[in-house]
Amino acid sequence: MKEIKGLVSGIKRMEIHDGEGLRTTVFFKGCPLECVWCHNPESIGYKKQTAFFADKCIGCGSCYSVCGNGAVKIGGGIEFEKCVGCGECAEICPTEALTHYGREYTPSELVSVLMEDALFFKNSGGGVTLSGGECLSQPEFAVETARLLKNNGVSVFVDTCGYIKREIIDEIIPYTDKFLYDLKAFSEETHIACTGRSNKLILDNLKYLSSVGARIEIRIPFVPELNGEEMKDIAKLVSKLNVEKVKILPYHNFALSRYDALGMMAEMPENMPSNEKTDAVRRMFAELCRGVSIE
Repeated sequence: MKEIKGLVSGIKRMEIHDGEGLRTTVFFKGCPLECVWCHNPESIGYKKQTAFFADKCIGCGSCYSVCGNGAVKIGGGIEFEKCVGCGECAEICPTEALTHYGREYTPSELVSVLMEDALFFKNSGGGVTLSGGECLSQPEFAVETARLLKNNGVSVFVDTCGYIKREIIDEIIPYTDKFLYDLKAFSEETHIACTGRSNKLILDNLKYLSSVGARIEIRIPFVPELNGEEMKDIAKLVSKLNVEKVKILPYHNFALSRYDALGMMAEMPENMPSNEKTDAVRRMFAELCRGVSIE
């Protein structure tokens, strides 16, 4: 039987924004959507990547000496078309000017790393959140990781965009305590414009999870110039579903430097919403979605 392996772009410990208690969030690599506001560009692609942060480089030349592909420039920098994402330059970089995204694990290897935080989970009511990218784009790896965590008594939350096959949802439901479900837009036209994909499958899967009694927290990126007009329609939809919480996430462009470091083109909007606009959206959701916690 072939051993299951998966690709992880990063692991963030002591996280308080990805569910209840102290949680360790695992960022799986790869996502089927191409959100113009994506704040995890290192998790979009399905292959290993190396980033170069110029402001951290001291020009020591250590990286140049280990690169066998001629991708590292003398004095710092990467020729991305030559880089294979092996990460050898990042391993030797003393200042983390070179950072590698994409470590391979088996489910048991990953769970062994995550169980190092078991005491924090127990004392805080936390656990592990599988995120991304889209964690369910690596279904076998995600399901087996969730199963092993549950067998070890660890709470598992799944942060998903919902653009996945129904059978994958059915496979992971038994090991999932809560779904953190992203809703980017209500209309198909707006969703395609913002993510490059239709939202029909996403909405169908959300309704399905609601119908089977799964615990759901809806997460909505609020980008006024792109999906601002969609908020009321999203609230009306949510009001008809079995949802515990809605989290309004005001857009920010803090990831711009990572796009540059990865040699990726950023199309992020310029304007971030004011606190007043975000609070108004939250009040509207509270009015329309009675009994649902709004943050």
